[in-house]
Amino acid sequence: MDYNYFHAQKANRHKRVRGRTVLVIGCNTGGDCRYFVDLGAKEVHGVDVVDGIGRDFPHPTVTYHQESAEAMSLPSGYFDLVYSVATMEHVPDIFRAFSEMARVVKPGGVVYSLAAPLWNSRHGHHYPQYFVNYPWAHLRLSRDEAVRYLEENSVAIAEANGTIQDVVAYMLDARNFNMRPSTDYIAATARLPDLKVKVNMLDREPRGAIPPEVLDELAAKGYDEADLRAITHCFIAKKRKPWRLFWVELSNAAVARSPLARQP
Repeated sequence: MDYNYFHAQKANRHKRVRGRTVLVIGCNTGGDCRYFVDLGAKEVHGVDVVDGIGRDFPHPTVTYHQESAEAMSLPSGYFDLVYSVATMEHVPDIFRAFSEMARVVKPGGVVYSLAAPLWNSRHGHHYPQYFVNYPWAHLRLSRDEAVRYLEENSVAIAEANGTIQDVVAYMLDARNFNMRPSTDYIAATARLPDLKVKVNMLDREPRGAIPPEVLDELAAKGYDEADLRAITHCFIAKKRKPWRLFWVELSNAAVARSPLARQP
């Protein structure tokens, strides 16, 4: 099954989009927007910084915005579903981006985000097919070493990815990846205003998955073992409706006035 289609269907189970508004963050040339049109969304918006945004899926119900997820021009509280898959690992300031997602989702709406693969994971460079036998290559090899490895092993590069030099330049360019540890994702989503968190978790490889010699090499460079095993970050949350916010605030105020709360 198509990876992106699977997650679009999963997001739709959390928030049925038929007749509703959807925002796709990291829409690229428009493929992910198509899924939500097919699911019956009445209005879909796509955000991305890439040139050629939406070129593969022009549609009357889809509007594309070439802008950063960190500072969107979209109205607050507008979307029933804010959706992002395999995008946040490319966004430099994920704290601002997640805050923006929380801002634009409407009360009762859902934020669905899956970041993968995370930078410090085995395939954080996004080219697993070229480094099958060299895990964590992007953290272990310099630019010249990576080029030499691919050349000496006669690794065939797909035409769409260009040359060996193009592959290595892309995977080691800080403009393409935020290069953040997995713990930043948990921190960025832990206390977003007005959101009731359903899922905020890291999916990790099992303990012992890192070859001892590789772990020793990366530990010497300052990398954390648990962080190296973190492959994906999944965040699913629902925005509270105003009356729920009122009762949460009222409950918090009542606790603050309680004699027990004032005890040292």
